[in-house]
Amino acid sequence: MDALAKPSAARLKKKASPVGEHDLLDAVLSLVPDAVISVDLAGCIKSFNPAAERIFGRSSASMLGQPVDWLIPERFRVGHQAAMQRFAKQEPELRMMGLRRIKGLRADGQEIELEGVIHHVKLPQGERSLVTLHDVTARVRAEAQLQHSRAQLAELTRKLMTQERVLVKRLAQVLHDQLGQTLAAIRMCHETMVDLQSATTPPDSLALQERMGTLIGQSIAQVRQVLQDLRPPLLEEQGLSVALDNELRNRAHGAPQIDISINVPNKLELMRWPAEVEYAAFMVVREAVENALRHSGASAIAVELSGNALLLHLTVSDNGVGLPEGVGLGVGHLGILGMQERAQAVRASVSYARGQEPGTRVAFHWQCAS
Repeated sequence: MDALAKPSAARLKKKASPVGEHDLLDAVLSLVPDAVISVDLAGCIKSFNPAAERIFGRSSASMLGQPVDWLIPERFRVGHQAAMQRFAKQEPELRMMGLRRIKGLRADGQEIELEGVIHHVKLPQGERSLVTLHDVTARVRAEAQLQHSRAQLAELTRKLMTQERVLVKRLAQVLHDQLGQTLAAIRMCHETMVDLQSATTPPDSLALQERMGTLIGQSIAQVRQVLQDLRPPLLEEQGLSVALDNELRNRAHGAPQIDISINVPNKLELMRWPAEVEYAAFMVVREAVENALRHSGASAIAVELSGNALLLHLTVSDNGVGLPEGVGLGVGHLGILGMQERAQAVRASVSYARGQEPGTRVAFHWQCAS
């Protein structure tokens, strides 16, 4: 009776067996967020962790012993097994290779984007290829959408820039052919009235006539300046180099205390680039020079042109206060953003950085795509 009521010492000493390394490995593989799949030399799946189940929409039980080719679209299966075997035969015994972005195939037929690493190892039970895969489908789609949006924005900007050029040209013609001619006629009429006035004209009328003449002269000068701003002189007729030289001479005349210079190699003085590229480059240089004159406190501004028929590179450098550390093409710099948009519209680029004195350096770069 006592023997039945009291457990034996052997039963009391019974202990649970410790967790084996295999169980620990399974526990680790169940926690990692990436798919981990082992494949033998025949290309059959030997292990398929929970993340792989989630990514591919397939259960481990359904995949064990099945060809790994089931996990890739059919059009990519030709030669896949041979490629894996070639990798397995390479030395040394333990090696790793990063995979390029590859296509995966879910159980529902949906294709997914994957990145990962493949290891080849020799184990007691045989050689294995251990593949670790990360699902980057969402990132790839976001990148594609971003690229599409950028392409749409670039196309829209190109259209807007084309419309701007057409509108500016039309506006310049109206100012020159209509308003300009009207002001010229007003000046002639005013000068005739002044010539016809008699010696008995009241002093107040003479003062008013003089004031009117001054205002007419100012109006004509303002229209000429607007025309120059809207339609860069010489750009269409003689090209970028000549137009920039003329622009900088005018700037130097208005700011004689600043040394404004341009350097153009002799072989590029008469070089022509596509009209839209020349226009964008001219406007970028004009904006950069204007920024330097207004904000840099520089005593010297230098423009340099280089390139060839298929390449155009322009830099605007000054020896002013320079950009604050960390400031670049950021939000809020509307002039800089405008330069970027003009460049992107012609598939060019603009960089904006601190110089060496420290100063500021703006660079416009265009290269023919074809």
